[in-house]
Parts: sequence; structure tokens; C-alpha cells
Amino acid sequence: MADSPRTNADKLRHQRQCWHYGDLVDYGFKRLRTKYHFRTADQPDPESIEHALSALSIDKAKSQEALAHQLLSSLLPLLHSQITSLSLVLKTSSLRREPGPKLSLVLQIQGQLDSTMDELRYLIATLCPENPSLPDRADDQHLRRFKSYRLDRLNNEFRSLFSWGMCDLFQAANERIGQMELTSIPSIHDEDADTRKKDVEWSVSYALNRIKAMSDSLSTSELAAAQVYWELDRPDIDNLLNNIIKKLNPSTDSREVEGRPTLPRPYIGEPVIRLAKLTLPIVKLSRIFLAKLSKRGLAQERFPIFTEICSDQIQTLAECARDIARDLRKLESRLDFADDGGVTSDDFTSTAKSLKTRFDAPLLLVLVYFIPLIPDDDSLNVQNYYKNWCMTWLNQMALAIHNFEHAAESFEGTP
Repeated sequence: MADSPRTNADKLRHQRQCWHYGDLVDYGFKRLRTKYHFRTADQPDPESIEHALSALSIDKAKSQEALAHQLLSSLLPLLHSQITSLSLVLKTSSLRREPGPKLSLVLQIQGQLDSTMDELRYLIATLCPENPSLPDRADDQHLRRFKSYRLDRLNNEFRSLFSWGMCDLFQAANERIGQMELTSIPSIHDEDADTRKKDVEWSVSYALNRIKAMSDSLSTSELAAAQVYWELDRPDIDNLLNNIIKKLNPSTDSREVEGRPTLPRPYIGEPVIRLAKLTLPIVKLSRIFLAKLSKRGLAQERFPIFTEICSDQIQTLAECARDIARDLRKLESRLDFADDGGVTSDDFTSTAKSLKTRFDAPLLLVLVYFIPLIPDDDSLNVQNYYKNWCMTWLNQMALAIHNFEHAAESFEGTP
């Protein structure tokens, strides 16, 4: 049965109402994206910063602590709440059930986001001014939690939040509204429209993670702050260990799939096999070292937010996992090519010596700046526990390196 003229008119009126709100929403998200993406955003000028701080009831002459307090206790939680609200309204089921009211609510949230993001960018511009000091200053140990390493990380996370979190969210929201035909603007089919980058839920998750990272950059201990990037390299060390074990114990059925090898060829020559076996304790001790200093070990202790360590030393801690993983990969590479006679004894020993030095600075920094600050009592002796652990680990690593170097010195570079 065909719809009556009145029914058709009601549908058309409803569609026009949705399109009215949808077009406004589309324009609003595009405006926000242009305003806050680093490629198109205007840089805050001093006068605008003063005005924004006045609105926040913050005197520029006040300490950085006032800015940090406003950031951590107000702006970041507020932005988190607004993003969460937007994500709920943008759910496909919600938009399909009540398109008009939900789009109207999106318009309200856009205004709230604009206000919060505006305040946030001016606060960050004051706390982390343009042309900041190098992130690895060696003279800022007195700057409490506002050392250059922390501020540089805060600024980087802020840029990621706005450009890749919020702006991707705005784009993804417009794509969803267009695909649902809730706007009069033709939806441009994009092959990447369903990819994670332009997905609303993924963008929301990314933005909320960046907010947490911004908060952590000023509120966690310096040891925890230094370990943020360790998670990029620790899995590599795990994979490296597994690869060496597999090449020491090759399995016929796991080495070939449809006639093609799935792993590098196994170690063949006895000298190479011996060196590979001596590499295992070195890799395992490297893993143990990073794990002991991480969130499930030393970093979980109740450290103050700041110590007398400087940014240059924090940077050293931050890079140690990367440097350790790099030398371990080099060691594995030497083993892979040793059976061909393309590796010398000096190649092995020089790599082992380099790896050994990678632990010196981080171990010293931990012993000097962090372990002495662990709250202690007579019954637990936590400080002594960590000191003794460090000494035991150091002796074991020294022995593992010594055994490897001793075997490498007699390596002839032939199978």
C-alpha cells in the first residue's frame, strides 16, 4: 500500500529537520578540525594567552604548579567527560533511533569541546612555550616536575591529542553522519572510511589514551615517566629470545610452509651453536633487568613525583631499553651470518662489550636517585633488597658476558 501524501510530507519534513541539524554538525566538526589541527591552527599570541588565562582565573605570574593543577584537576577530566559523552551520542543505534535530538545534542557538545580545547591549548602554550629548552637539559634538576623532559613529553602528547585524536574523531564523526544520510551534503565514498584511523570508536580510544598520557607526564614518578617508551622495545627482546631458541632447536614441520622457510636457517656450526647458547643468558638477564625496573618492579614503589635527577639523565633511562634491544639484535645478526664466515671474533666481542656498557648508566641512576628514596622500615628493608638485587644481577650479567667473550675469542669465523 502506497504511503499517503500526508505520510510522505511528514517524512520529508523529518528528513529536512535532520538535514538541518546534520549540516550544522558537519560544518561544526569541519570548523573544529581546521581550528585545532597543527597544519591549519593559528598559534596562540601573547594577548590571547593572557585573555584565556584570565578566563581560567590564572595569573600568568603564578607558579607553574597552578597551571599544572588546573590541567590535571579540571581541563583534562572535563575533556575526557566531553569526549565520552560525544562517543555515546555518536553510536549508530542512538543516531538511527533519535536522529534529530541526538544531532542537536552533538551541536551542544561541539560548543563545549571548543571551549575546553581553546582553554587547554592556551594553558599548554604557557606551560610549554614555543622554542622550549632541549628535552635533555643537564641543569634542570631543581625544576621539580617541570623539567624539560616532562614538558617536552607533555607537549608532544598534547599535539597528538589534538591533531590525531580529536581531529580524527571530528572527521570520523562526519563520515558516520554522512554514511547514515543525516546531512544534505553528499557522502564521499572513501576506501579508508572503515579503517581504524577514521573510526569513531578507535579515535575516541586514542584521544582518551592521550589524555591519560598527558596526565601521567606530570603526575607519575620520573622513573615511570622514563619508561613510557620501553614498551616499544621489550617485545622485540622477547621475540629475539624466542628466535634464537628456535634456531637452536629447529623443527622440521615448523620450518617450512608450502616449501618455503618460515624462520631463518638454524645454526649449524658447533662454534656458532656454542655462542648462541651463551647468548641466551645474556638476553634473559636483559629482560629481567628491564622487568625489575618496570611497573611490576621498582617503578611500582612509592617514589616522589620528582627527584634531583636532571632531564639528560631521565633521557638516558628512557633510551636504555632501545639501546639494549639494538645491541641484542646486532648480536643475533652476527650469529645469523657466522656460519657463512662473514663474522669475526672481534665482531662478537665488540658487540658484547657495547651491550655490557648499556646497563652502567641506568643501573647507577637507579642506585643514586631512586632506591634511596623508597619508603623503608626495619621489617621490610626494601632499599636493601633492591641494592642486593642490583649487585646480584650485575655479577650474573658480568659472568654471562665474560663466558660469551671467552668463547668468542676462539671463534675462527668458519663453520
